[in-house]
Amino acid sequence: MYVENVLAQKDNHIWTITPDDTVYEALLMMDRRNIGALLVMQNEKLIGILSERDYARKIIIKGKSSK
Repeated sequence: MYVENVLAQKDNHIWTITPDDTVYEALLMMDRRNIGALLVMQNEKLIGILSERDYARKIIIKGKSSK
């Protein structure tokens, strides 16, 4: 199996957030869309990726708030 086979089964929409969105808003979007990561865009430029793993490691484990 190749990456193209996996991608062929997925929705073509690209979900994005901005650096000004809260982590909580990002988590809600990931939950509603059943996705594990979002592209972070600023001025139509990709500046990063926020994933569920980032949330677990950088927010929950360090005792920070997602709101």
